[in-house]
Amino acid sequence: MKCFLISILYFTVFPYFLSICKALDVYQYIDAKAYSMGNTLSVLPGFANPASCSFTTVRSASLQYVNRYGVKELSTYAGLINLPNKYLNTGLYMSRFGFNAYHETMVSVNVYKKLSSYLGLGIRINYLNLHYSDKETNKSLVTGDIGVYIKPIKHLILSVLAVNPLRTGIKVGENKSDISVILSVGVSYEIAKYFLVTGELEKDFLYPAIVKLGMEYIPIKQLSIRAGMYAKPFTPSFGLGINISPFVIDLAFNRHPVLGFYSCCGLLFNF
Repeated sequence: MKCFLISILYFTVFPYFLSICKALDVYQYIDAKAYSMGNTLSVLPGFANPASCSFTTVRSASLQYVNRYGVKELSTYAGLINLPNKYLNTGLYMSRFGFNAYHETMVSVNVYKKLSSYLGLGIRINYLNLHYSDKETNKSLVTGDIGVYIKPIKHLILSVLAVNPLRTGIKVGENKSDISVILSVGVSYEIAKYFLVTGELEKDFLYPAIVKLGMEYIPIKQLSIRAGMYAKPFTPSFGLGINISPFVIDLAFNRHPVLGFYSCCGLLFNF
């Protein structure tokens, strides 16, 4: 019975899920903080934009988990480590999505550098391995991404992220599947020391552009309250951040109007 239900899921819900999964979900980058702030991934410090850690000197390691709509077969597990240094800053990310019949494993490496007091540049190499049939050999591909982070004035950040600009695709059987080509432009502004707003315009060249908005309020040093939205379809998000130095716990929840709740959690360790 369980196998039957999973089969129904795979051939009905899963294709629909892929059709609405925009941008950075294609590469499974998980960031609970960004998810709670309207999924504004490219403009917040993290792994999604390879340049976004250009202005930080803190090393960190993180474990992340996302459950999509209460279906464990659509879950992703991920781990990452970020190692800024005075020579060449690097980050390593590993994730796994799916279940026994179908799963994706990805390994990504970020290389980034602060070029000036207001400009950071990063590039990323991704290795993606797909298991889609026990009767076929796994498929794999290598893609690249480029990110730019700009701090023109204090408290203001601008970001640009190009995902798969070389238009890499993958051949499955006799068919070639295109991997999304995406351009994201983001902005964040710290209105006050305890209040941050973010916005992002994301364009997957196969789909209409998406507008994303987010906010973070920090009433006390140990607690962050976050909310946001993106469309289309209209999807609200909210979450919390708990800062118990050197650990940070992030919780996020999204609600899709058709598929329901989407939850994410992360544990970050700064060292």
